[in-house]
Amino acid sequence: MSIRPTIIGCGIFQEEIEHLLAEENLDIDIHWLEVGLHDNIERLEEALEEASAERRGESREERLLFLYGSACLPEMKPFARKLEAETLPVRNCLAFLVGDEKLKQMEQNRTLVASPGWVRKMWLGRAGTVGGWTADDYRMQFGRYDLIVVLDAGLNPLTEEEIITCFDLVQVPIETYPCDPAYFRKLFLDFIEGQTAKIS
Repeated sequence: MSIRPTIIGCGIFQEEIEHLLAEENLDIDIHWLEVGLHDNIERLEEALEEASAERRGESREERLLFLYGSACLPEMKPFARKLEAETLPVRNCLAFLVGDEKLKQMEQNRTLVASPGWVRKMWLGRAGTVGGWTADDYRMQFGRYDLIVVLDAGLNPLTEEEIITCFDLVQVPIETYPCDPAYFRKLFLDFIEGQTAKIS
């Protein structure tokens, strides 16, 4: 790696990325932001700006990479361009695992697609916490779906207990979908090596 990048990522897929880094024996420091910031556009923008200033400082020699997709903010591309940063060449963390086209296909017919990180940190993580989701919140969030498909790249799959606990909360059938970790691995490694197209 010719230029060590400064990387700021969404904690939603921290487990998958850190698993990959260990497999590839890569020593890369990533500053993880809390999950769910996309629920509030201003909070996400502020967090990215603060982390960028803190991590990179005045230097513009290092590449600044956001482990966020183009759709994580309504105006993600111009926002990242303002900070001289690059974003993932997919629309979100789920497309990072299977690609944009495959994700669109899977989301048809009232299907919600998720990752193990989504289940653990967003759904299970919000249950029973101060200010967390109530039963009514879960019904409002998931009532329009007939099926939840959890992408499984074999990196840190959900346990049977986690699936049952999640179903008890969301009341929607849950299936796992095995996906090839090679796609995710190549996309990430190309991204940090600068082999993907920069924001135009």
